[in-house]
Amino acid sequence: MTSRELGERGEYLARLYLEKKGFEFIRANYTTRHGEIDLIMQENDEIVFLEVKTRTEDSAKVYGRGADRIDRKKREHILRSSRVFLYEEPVLTRDLTPRFDAVELYVKRDEPEKLYVIHTPCAFGL
Repeated sequence: MTSRELGERGEYLARLYLEKKGFEFIRANYTTRHGEIDLIMQENDEIVFLEVKTRTEDSAKVYGRGADRIDRKKREHILRSSRVFLYEEPVLTRDLTPRFDAVELYVKRDEPEKLYVIHTPCAFGL
């Protein structure tokens, strides 16, 4: 499995995980000139912009937690892109409070169906 395939699979599994927790899916891979937001979902009265990081257990041992890779530059890209989304979708987002979460998925390279998930609400903010 390539790293791109791993990332796409992780975003899909993160979406399923969050939907089971009661989140409503709005959009995936929302792209602006500022960058990309992996998932946009709604939980109650909040619009949630999510960064998804998928790692194999082996790479996590070498490179650390996925959430640690959401650096200042990446947060700025997500924040700017979220502002564009809020501007473009005023009817959809008018009464919703923005929130920025991180979802980390860790899989075993030899058993990719086995994974664990760490969801961090309010991982960073405006």
